[in-house]
Amino acid sequence: MRLLGSGSARVVLIPVLLVLVGCSVSTSLSTSSQSVSDSSTSISASSESSSRFLTSSSRSSTSAERQTRYREEVRSYTAAYVRSGVQFDAFEKQLGELARSHGLTHWEEDETTYVGIGEGLGDAAVGEAQLEMYKTSFSRSDPVKMQTIQRGYDTRQ
Repeated sequence: MRLLGSGSARVVLIPVLLVLVGCSVSTSLSTSSQSVSDSSTSISASSESSSRFLTSSSRSSTSAERQTRYREEVRSYTAAYVRSGVQFDAFEKQLGELARSHGLTHWEEDETTYVGIGEGLGDAAVGEAQLEMYKTSFSRSDPVKMQTIQRGYDTRQ
């Protein structure tokens, strides 16, 4: 039995097959390349979206962290004040400077200040009678501020 064509026909047939296979590979590579490009664009868009979220989240986290640091410093300062027996005027003056160092200009109206004061009174382990006296003094008898001091105190018990 004899194969179709002569030896030279086979020589021509091989390059034709290679061209056809090459076209198929080229088309396949082109399609894969486009798919990779589309995936890359999608990943890039997703990355930008995540970046915007993290930046926004970072800003609010920074604010919360600053507030936490301020409250902790007020707590420490209050506990030290109670233990040392410094005059109330000196305490208020130093508390105002502490607030300013944290960017607060109206610490007297800031809830975090009073939570920190209450926590400091708890850390200093003041008794009920002393607690009532300090709540009245620090809040200037404001019932909302007194409750806020109590709330801070209760977290340290």
